[in-house]
Amino acid sequence: MKISISNILWPKGFDRLEEFFNELYRQNIVGVELALNCFWTEPVEASRNDILLLKNLLKRYHLKLVSIHSLTFSRPDLELFRSSANLSVLEDYLFRYIDLARQLDCSNLVFGSPKSRNTYGMSKQNMDEIFLKFLTKINDCSEGIFFNIEPLSIRFCSYLNRFMECVELLENQDLKWIGIQLDIRSIIESNEDIQQILKQQNYIHHAHTGNPGMNVLGGVYEKEHRFIASALREAKYSDYLTAEILNNEGLQEKKFLSEVIEVMREYYE
Repeated sequence: MKISISNILWPKGFDRLEEFFNELYRQNIVGVELALNCFWTEPVEASRNDILLLKNLLKRYHLKLVSIHSLTFSRPDLELFRSSANLSVLEDYLFRYIDLARQLDCSNLVFGSPKSRNTYGMSKQNMDEIFLKFLTKINDCSEGIFFNIEPLSIRFCSYLNRFMECVELLENQDLKWIGIQLDIRSIIESNEDIQQILKQQNYIHHAHTGNPGMNVLGGVYEKEHRFIASALREAKYSDYLTAEILNNEGLQEKKFLSEVIEVMREYYE
């Protein structure tokens, strides 16, 4: 496994980004995952100059942008099941994110977006039909970039809460560029079977980890993390695993980042 770190644990603003990248470089981390809304008010409206500045900054610190997440954080109004008109706007918005990922040489997008999954009492069959049509459109324009569905605990939404639900949705579908995010926090929250999940490893192109609450991994969940890490090694998972962790206690950022990297290496490297 290869470690990457999400910028959501670092102070917001483009003026703070270089300091974050420098700390990753200093600690020999080569992978980074970005929530672009942490430094661009509306990511899909980033200028060519904005994109060039970010690419040069990544290059300067020898960092690979392994994934982009928090795709609809700045647009909580965009939903899958509210109306066909609203869904069409969501699709266009994500097409622009795919183009942005392509410009940034990033091969993974993570689609969590719990607010987009309001069900409005719709039947699962209808939701599945709508979502598959949506995924087909995404797949058709995302060649070279994996669009990864992130299973989210029932605490956050009422649709696609478990990895195997996503498998059931995608099996027998010809969607080459649609994957399923391996989310260790969600696996713990939903008490899923990692060994069953890893039998479906062909769907996995990227992974996140962290404790429930998006806290530093380990502690009361040490046993779960060690078991999952062992299963990943046995399955020869070799892609990136991102620390998706928030600095909930407001600790000094460099010290907190060092702590996160240390426990990531202890459990997963």
